[in-house]
Amino acid sequence: MEKYGDYEKIREHISEPGGYTYRKILHVDLDEDRCSVLKSDPEGWQPGDGPLSVQLERFARSGAVHPDDVERFVAFTRPDQLRRTAGSGRDAATLIYRRREGGGYRWNLMEAVPDRPEGGRTATLCVKDIHDVLREGQEREGIAARLHALEDHAYIVSSLSSLFFSTYYLDLEQDSFRAVTQLHQVENVLGSEVNCTAALRIYANHFIHPKDREEYLRVMNVENLRKTLRWWKPYAAVEYRRLPEESDGVDGGPWSWVRATAVLARAGENDLPRTAVYVAQDITEGRRELGAPPETAGA
Repeated sequence: MEKYGDYEKIREHISEPGGYTYRKILHVDLDEDRCSVLKSDPEGWQPGDGPLSVQLERFARSGAVHPDDVERFVAFTRPDQLRRTAGSGRDAATLIYRRREGGGYRWNLMEAVPDRPEGGRTATLCVKDIHDVLREGQEREGIAARLHALEDHAYIVSSLSSLFFSTYYLDLEQDSFRAVTQLHQVENVLGSEVNCTAALRIYANHFIHPKDREEYLRVMNVENLRKTLRWWKPYAAVEYRRLPEESDGVDGGPWSWVRATAVLARAGENDLPRTAVYVAQDITEGRRELGAPPETAGA
């Protein structure tokens, strides 16, 4: 298997916020279930011969991983799960777990980063100790609550693309966005626009009922999301009426109901949000089941 000889080649795919240092970096061939070691702490676990997933499972079940985290660790590092991660189009998948060191456990973060040039056949596994940073200024109970919340966020974000008809990755620091999935009608209107604030306003003016635009733009704007999204409040949502894709104008048919949700994906210093995932879901049928009357486009 080709080995990455230069760690700098993968740094652009991996963030190191808050002074974290990677203790282990493995370049994994998902077809062969084997790896090359790019970086490793000399006193830690070292991969040997045989399938990598078998070695990692043996490591987890040996007592090196907290009993409550073992099954999640094993599931996360299985080849089929890593292949799904590599083929999902996401930048990375994350796992937070406790690793035995000395007489206790320390919190670690594992990132699975797909290697895009390899077409989903390879990925990079990166592990870093996040225990000390998480403990600063917080009681142990607060840390546990925060970690569970972060894992819930990671699970939500990893599931979004398959559940919603439109999915966007938002960079709240740079006020930019990237479409993961979107309707052709919206793509035609947005064109090459990459500024998040501008795109949200263009979308609202073209597709949202005039009576709902103000509330939509109050919730779905970069400044508001940076103020409100936190690990303890990981999402912001708004419901609005939208012209169906097959209609050509305001008088072309009934409005559909949509729920837009922005979910915190990654936070930075002082818990300020850095990135979020924006999703849109058609809830028209759900509203009808609750007895809400249909609305025409001219309403």
